[in-house]
Order: sequence, then C-alpha cells, then structure tokens
Amino acid sequence: MSKIKQLREARGLTQEQLAEMTGIHRVTIAKYELAENPGMTVSSACRLASALGCSVEDLLAPNDQRGGE
Repeated sequence: MSKIKQLREARGLTQEQLAEMTGIHRVTIAKYELAENPGMTVSSACRLASALGCSVEDLLAPNDQRGGE
C-alpha cells in the first residue's frame, strides 16, 4: 500500500475528501497512490503533507523505511 493511501485511510479520508482539502484532482491522487509518487510536484507534496498531518519527508519516504524500528 502506498504511503499516501496509508496516511489517507488512517485519517478516515476518501480520495475525494483529500482532493477537496488539497485542491489536487482526485484522479491525480489515485495515480499518486498507485504509482508511489512519480511526477509529484513540490507544491502537491506540500499540500498533501499538510492535509495528512505529516512532513513531506514522511510522505515521500519509502514504505519500508520506518525510522529504525
């Protein structure tokens, strides 16, 4: 599961709700979730991180990177 989808679902948000919060089209969010962030702009990463309550670094970190757990 992609980091964006994981964070979105943990907050109980749908793709549509996240799209409304960020101004990023729902289809674009779906593509980010499926493709692990390719082509994401800095602006989009910042808006998603803000809406999901995390840092850009956390948002873009590989799923297997868990801070030394």
